[in-house]
Amino acid sequence: MSGDNVMSSTEKNWLVKSSTRILGPFTLAEVTEQLRSKQVSIIDEVRQPEGRWSYIRENKLFMDIVKNIREEQDSHSEQTMTQSIAHHTMTRTDVLPVTDDLTPTPVPHLDLTPPPIRDIKDVTPVVQTPANRASVNATAAKSYGATGDTRLQGKIREKSNLMRWGMLAAAVAVAGVVFFTLSQKDKNKSLGYEELMSQALRYKSLGLYERSLESYQRASKLKEPDAEAQVQMATVLISEDRQSLMGRRILERALVQENRSRSEIVDAYLGIAVSYMMDGDLKQAEDTLQKAIGHEPFNISALLNLAIIQLKKGNYGEAMRDFDSIYRKNPGSVLALFGKAMASVEYAKSVNDLNFLNQLVGDIKANIQKTGYLRQELLLFLVYAQSLMGDVDGVNRAVVQFLAEMPGQARNYIHPLQVEWRFTQWDYLEKYCAEAFKKQSPHAELKALRSVCLMEVNRDSDAAKILQEALAEAPKDPYVLVTQASYLSKVGRLPEALGILKMPELSQISVKNLLMGDICIITQDVNCAQTAYTHIYSSDKRSAPTLYGLAWVMVKSNNRPMAYDYVRAGLQAEPNYLPLLELRDQLESE
Repeated sequence: MSGDNVMSSTEKNWLVKSSTRILGPFTLAEVTEQLRSKQVSIIDEVRQPEGRWSYIRENKLFMDIVKNIREEQDSHSEQTMTQSIAHHTMTRTDVLPVTDDLTPTPVPHLDLTPPPIRDIKDVTPVVQTPANRASVNATAAKSYGATGDTRLQGKIREKSNLMRWGMLAAAVAVAGVVFFTLSQKDKNKSLGYEELMSQALRYKSLGLYERSLESYQRASKLKEPDAEAQVQMATVLISEDRQSLMGRRILERALVQENRSRSEIVDAYLGIAVSYMMDGDLKQAEDTLQKAIGHEPFNISALLNLAIIQLKKGNYGEAMRDFDSIYRKNPGSVLALFGKAMASVEYAKSVNDLNFLNQLVGDIKANIQKTGYLRQELLLFLVYAQSLMGDVDGVNRAVVQFLAEMPGQARNYIHPLQVEWRFTQWDYLEKYCAEAFKKQSPHAELKALRSVCLMEVNRDSDAAKILQEALAEAPKDPYVLVTQASYLSKVGRLPEALGILKMPELSQISVKNLLMGDICIITQDVNCAQTAYTHIYSSDKRSAPTLYGLAWVMVKSNNRPMAYDYVRAGLQAEPNYLPLLELRDQLESE
């Protein structure tokens, strides 16, 4: 919170975000005392009226108390670490995100349609007539006559048949439950410890980190993993399960073992450094990365992490130069370009000469044609950089490019385990979107861009409001309409989204076919998906989402060879595109 105004320690101007609650206001001393008494945690967030939310562990005002708490945790963890590794792998320390403005969760739509007529019982009073005693007696005599009465025998047979069929149905149901239970037991038995561990390591090598973690956790329930298996899975625990302390301890133990190769030593140092960065201990992270560079001076992951640390420290000029140096030597590194973009726009706010932003604009324009990884995020920086330079036409062109992309694509790409990549998340980017929106005249397309940013941080109700303003201002604008379709798809109103995507105003926008294809896959409409993705493929044969869509169509059409061809072509274009990796694994496993 380097940008926050530090007020008097006696003033109640601190808010604490703990899980889903906002606590406060407190004085600085009260927050510190709550940390000591463990009423709040170092992974909770704090802010002052003019500042932004930041983790307590990263706030300079709380560094001393955070250091003391960490030392206590480390001491306690050393005593309990050896008791049950398997138990700890299930312990998560994630904190559910809460939006800065406490936007409430949208109220689900309630179906207020009255129930169908058949469900309503008629309770109209019926006029009662006195019963005729003779007729009652006659009826009783007919219903309950001698055992030889054919009516009585028929009723007995009917009841017997009903009971027989009921018992048979119950027996079938019980047999089904037993069969299912036994089959599940057989299935679980077939996946023993060795197979699950092998599966975990295989998924890790493929980049399917969530599946790798799941298999490892299941294996850990059956048996405590051996030391080497723990070492191989430590970076997955750190990155995917936020088990920073446990993963760090595993890797530290591995470093003292003999006969470790240089690459194993470097990987261990990188994993330890990422764990420190996740905990906010930048000094220890920096020291560990220097050890990794001592073994491999040009290791790109180590260099990226060092530049990210400078960015986190607020040394924007130095971070900009470090990222630029990495990008010049590794022009395919999207993370290096992204880091440079973030550092550059922050540095630009503190200097008068903005000429260096021209180079950034050129680099982004050249890179976005190569890969879809972080493409829309980089286009946001293109908007923001040109806004800082006062290039209104450049801003408007970049806004159109931004809206022509499929939103939410970053989650479809795997991130490197050995780099602390989370600075690319939209929680950090939304402020640039808000600032760019304030700097420009808020026309309809810029409002649509703002709504996309709000959707990315799950502020859907706010996104809907500003999108309605854009639609009222420009009801036929194709980019506003396609943004509306994206919003409707995100909130599950798929038929409405499809209706908009079929409007003639969107006929020339390629992203509408990607959105339509995505909806077709969700609804399992094979013909619809084939039409949408074939249209894109005719003009872009390297689009990873398109190749995935066509591969999905081939799988549904039982054409496995063609499906595999599309998967292979897609992974050649985008090796880290997660849906393609998952589909390839499915094809190879069947």
